[in-house]
Amino acid sequence: MNMTIDEQELLSTLERNIDAADTYANSEVGDQRDKGHRYYYGEPMGNETRGRSQHVSRDVFDAVEAVKAMMLETFSADRNICRFDPQSPEDVNTARLATAWTNYNFYRQNNGYKILADVIHDALVAKTGVVKRYWKADYRYESEEFEQFSENEFNVMMSAPDVELIEMMEESIEVVDEQTGTAYSQLAISGTTRRRFDTSKVCVETVEPEDFLINPRAKTVQDSDFCSHRMARTRGELLSEGFDPDVVAKLDEEDMLKEDGSIGRDSVDSFRHDRFGLDDSRDREYVTLYESYIKRHDPEINECVYYKCIHSRRVMLDIEMVAEMPFRTFTPFPLPHRFYGMSLADQLCDLQKTMSSLKRGVVDHLMLTTTSRWVANLSLVKNPRDLLDNRVGAVVDVMSPNPESVVRPLPTPQLNGNVYTAIENFEQEKEQRSGSSRMSRGMDSTAISKQNSSDLINTFMNASNRRIMVMCRNFAENFLKPLMQDLYRLGVEYENETVMLQLDGSFQPVTPSALGDRTEMTVAVALTPEEQQAEAQKLLTLDTQFTSNPADPTVGGLYGQQQRHALLSRAFELLNIKDGAAFLQDPNSPEFQQMMQQQQQQMQQQQQEQMQMQMHQAEFQADMQSRQVSVLEGQLELDILKEQNRTVFDRQKQEHTEENADSKLLMEAEKMKHDMAIQKAELALETAQGRNVSIG
Repeated sequence: MNMTIDEQELLSTLERNIDAADTYANSEVGDQRDKGHRYYYGEPMGNETRGRSQHVSRDVFDAVEAVKAMMLETFSADRNICRFDPQSPEDVNTARLATAWTNYNFYRQNNGYKILADVIHDALVAKTGVVKRYWKADYRYESEEFEQFSENEFNVMMSAPDVELIEMMEESIEVVDEQTGTAYSQLAISGTTRRRFDTSKVCVETVEPEDFLINPRAKTVQDSDFCSHRMARTRGELLSEGFDPDVVAKLDEEDMLKEDGSIGRDSVDSFRHDRFGLDDSRDREYVTLYESYIKRHDPEINECVYYKCIHSRRVMLDIEMVAEMPFRTFTPFPLPHRFYGMSLADQLCDLQKTMSSLKRGVVDHLMLTTTSRWVANLSLVKNPRDLLDNRVGAVVDVMSPNPESVVRPLPTPQLNGNVYTAIENFEQEKEQRSGSSRMSRGMDSTAISKQNSSDLINTFMNASNRRIMVMCRNFAENFLKPLMQDLYRLGVEYENETVMLQLDGSFQPVTPSALGDRTEMTVAVALTPEEQQAEAQKLLTLDTQFTSNPADPTVGGLYGQQQRHALLSRAFELLNIKDGAAFLQDPNSPEFQQMMQQQQQQMQQQQQEQMQMQMHQAEFQADMQSRQVSVLEGQLELDILKEQNRTVFDRQKQEHTEENADSKLLMEAEKMKHDMAIQKAELALETAQGRNVSIG
């Protein structure tokens, strides 16, 4: 950069700040770190007695691993712990893309699980977990050979901006025209090119807390006016990055760093401190570098700015003006107005020492009980070594008729029963300090019984893990959330490549530089898997209540498609169901809109068909009614005709009856006349003949 800076004066300032920060970090803080690492490894504590138990309780290891397991399960469960909030109704999809790309960059491009594991481990054991995030401009090169390219093909290949010519050879070859069959000579070019592939990305790397130096007055990294990252690099790496070979040749390795702050961490494996490879090539030699950030006043703009300096104790390699420091830190037990807080190991080292002493006493008493000390009259013992070699079933040869008077065991005091009570009390104190209970670690057998329900056990476990939940919230709000925002901001500023990300079951192209600035980010409320399942169950219960009675006037149109999709999507996310789109379709997606249009068209078509069917049915019913009226009319006419015929028949019958009656009367009258005529004739004959006469 073009600036007027006295490099020697700046180097002196940096060295003074490094010395002050190094003294601060490696005095009391360094001793506590070393102690935490040694207790975590279970190394001897220095108070061991020869011939007695050397047992070391692993309380620090148990608590650290229990808390680490819960935090890793919380923050590496393949879900979006941090998500960007939409800034407008039109920003919903863009916010989801920003969240997806940020999580993709951290968890996949930078191995987020290992970063979280290292940061959490450093914080729990060594007070502070530190990461550095930055944009790394990096390229990968591949050599490619080409043979007998025409001049046009060669020009097209070399027109690519990422292709560099290494070697070229020209020759003339005979070419036959396929159409005319004539032969002619043509220039053919062969050679080797080197193609450059851009592998630049936003990088996140963990920093050993012992190699992170900060101003003793700093409260946080953001308000510090100096911090530095001490690192070991090879000369070849520096040369490949373009530093001046003459400057790189002046660098060397600081031997004093081998005893600064990392003794405890490396106590389990001290080989890395040994000097090896002394006869190796010079470009593979390690040198000590500092990447320091210092705040200074710039008189030209009358403001305080940060300078990034790559340097050693005596040599300055590069100076650059930057906007901020690239570090983020996490402390499990932060102290107000202090950069260094307390680690989990700090809370448990004294307990581990006490528990080790108690358990050693129990082991020593057991050994004394099984292998007692002896009181003997050595003048009557033929071989005193028989008493020293206290083997099972061994014989002690004595010169006395009464061996009990010559050799007898020394009485061993009975173990005080309060020892186990004290051990249990210290176990409970360890749980109170660490926040990790035996039930949460699956080590309490009394919790698994018929009298204890699963809900009661979960309640006890959640209550005992409250301190860990506060630690998780602190980790999410003060470390992971700012780190994710930094990654997104770096991606927007530098990343121009488009990547395909799977979002709700479908792949979508994402270009970070086109997403725009955003600052609103939230952290998931449900952190533990138990809390996730409980929250998911609540959401599913609400969905059941809302959809059980669609005609409920209290719900009305408040719970529509988008609201239900958002609720169910959130439930799927809490249940760690990745491919939610396989079960739910986004109402705002073009596919869903097209499906809804098709459904509406189908419904309209069905309605039209139904209306036509209703019209046909109405016409059929009208026709049927008309036919029924016609039938009724015909029936009525038939009834009238039948009635008329019946009337005529009755009249004719009456007339016939009357005629029959008249005929009968006439016949009776004629008969009476005939009878009277016969009687008259008989009377005449009787009178004439004087006797009874009967005619007929």
